[in-house]
Amino acid sequence: MEQALDTLKNRRSISIAEQTSEAGIDELIALASPRPHFHSILDLLTGTVLGFEVLSRGNPPYATPRAMFGEAAKRGGTWEMERACRVAALERIASLPQEFRSCLYFINVSPDIFSDPRFLERFTRKRLADFGLDQGQIILEITEEKAFGDFEHFSRLVRNYVNQGFRISLDDFGSGYSGLISLVATTPHYLKLDMAIVRDVHLHDYKQKLLKAISSFATSVNAKLIAEGVESWEELDVLLKHGVRYAQGFLFGQPAPDPYLPTEDMKRTIGSLVKRYDATKVDLDEVIGSLVIRPMTIARQAIDCRSMDSLFKNNLHMDHVVILDGEEVGGLVTRQHFYIQTGGAFGYQLFQKKPVDVVCKRNPLVVEDRITVTTLAKLAMDRFSEDLYDPALVVDRNRRFLGSVTMKQIVTKSVELEVRSAMGANPLTNLPGNELIRTWIHDTLILPDYSILYADLDNFKGFNDVYGFLMGDEMLRLTAKVLADSLPALPVGSRLGHIGGDDFVIVCPGIVDEETLRHLCGAFDREKRSLFRPEHVEQGCMDIRDRQGNAVRVPLVTVSIAIVDSRRIWVDPHPALFSVVAADLKKKVKQVTRETGRSGFLFEQRTYGGADSLHYEGYGGRAAE
Repeated sequence: MEQALDTLKNRRSISIAEQTSEAGIDELIALASPRPHFHSILDLLTGTVLGFEVLSRGNPPYATPRAMFGEAAKRGGTWEMERACRVAALERIASLPQEFRSCLYFINVSPDIFSDPRFLERFTRKRLADFGLDQGQIILEITEEKAFGDFEHFSRLVRNYVNQGFRISLDDFGSGYSGLISLVATTPHYLKLDMAIVRDVHLHDYKQKLLKAISSFATSVNAKLIAEGVESWEELDVLLKHGVRYAQGFLFGQPAPDPYLPTEDMKRTIGSLVKRYDATKVDLDEVIGSLVIRPMTIARQAIDCRSMDSLFKNNLHMDHVVILDGEEVGGLVTRQHFYIQTGGAFGYQLFQKKPVDVVCKRNPLVVEDRITVTTLAKLAMDRFSEDLYDPALVVDRNRRFLGSVTMKQIVTKSVELEVRSAMGANPLTNLPGNELIRTWIHDTLILPDYSILYADLDNFKGFNDVYGFLMGDEMLRLTAKVLADSLPALPVGSRLGHIGGDDFVIVCPGIVDEETLRHLCGAFDREKRSLFRPEHVEQGCMDIRDRQGNAVRVPLVTVSIAIVDSRRIWVDPHPALFSVVAADLKKKVKQVTRETGRSGFLFEQRTYGGADSLHYEGYGGRAAE
């Protein structure tokens, strides 16, 4: 009897404690009033927003997540606080304007909460549908603040959500308690690279090697790598160099109560960095406009799944249908995805009377008609396996739907362009050759401002005689590298080509400033020293034999650059004019570089048809210093 009374007292005490705890956490949630903030994740290749990480903020003194969840943990209400944040986030996402409804939203979930039976019971496709949301929009971002418990159980939970159509992101990869084991347990669709690796990555060789390895691994397992915590353009430059396509950080903006898009200036700057790492490749700049075909389109909520089934069965060659919201893309219905969704024992009965919108793909690949074929091929092949063979949907700059391009068209055209351009590429530097250079110059002449830079090496034959042809090839590769490295400082859209031998051309849609050219010449004079013997660097010249067998001294190799720009060409010129003017100009700059032993440049100062008034501008440092 006494034991029964003790048990009853204990149960009553526990019940009172639970009620006190619930009252305490309810009071905390009311005080904090958690609400979502959005932090953009950019697709660097397109300059668009991939999605937003949804963060939680509260009222002081619980303004930060650390303060809010720290206090919740003290009161034993972590589950309740996370649930309040999650509900607030879903309600806010559901209320967003249409332009943000198709974005992805990364919602943080700790391993403890993810493993809680209440989460499994309440966070479902049906619950999201109550908010008017689709599971394809929500990325469950697993945070690694604590070590996982039962990995097998955790892995089963992940598979359950993936089978429902959710996608998984692993946060802070590279830190935490058990990064590699967590990776195996979650097999994530997205890997978010920890900011400790990203921070000052441009200053640490070891971090760069780690970044390269992780990027390669992510590609091999078809996971999308997102770099977190990007705060400087130098960091972003290194990330792009090693193939990172997605990034998040204060460089692009602070978390805000409303989602936001990148500015045009931001997109242009990112675009110039992206182009830098395409500069040494064969330029394939044919846009996709000629490939676009208008498929069948339907309005939102226009037909049900039974009607869609009839359309596919009566049109055997119809591969896909595009859902339009006004003139903009609202979704994509592919034959394969439609029958996967509506198949099974009860699938057709379940969906036949529902609008086809409920089974469409909400986030198809949508690109502007100005995108190049090779860039589109890269974007298309970077999709998840279930989307890999879907068509790309093409819109104009105002987001109005134009048509679609199939993967067969993309692959066929890419191969054609690769073969055509490879035939004209220089085999030593892999830079575009004469055919594309002529096209660039022709296209540039219609611009109000342009510059064409002709660069070649001085004393290159003497270098070959002393060091041999293999080292001569290294000198040409180094020249190509220095010129390519200068492209980000030149007008956006500048392109580098290799005419042949030691002759290079840079075509710029704008006027080049002298300071950039001084920096370029100085960079070449510094970097070339690695190819010379120490005694030649010290004396600033090489000993060679002339054709008569006499010993002569010649200066070290320098680069001479002749610049012809739109300020002096005042009538419509023929493209061949530039090679004639540049040939004469190069003779003059070579005279000066021979005398000074330093790389230099000359601007054409003769107005077309006017008097000669050339002047010399050269790099002000000694080549041997």
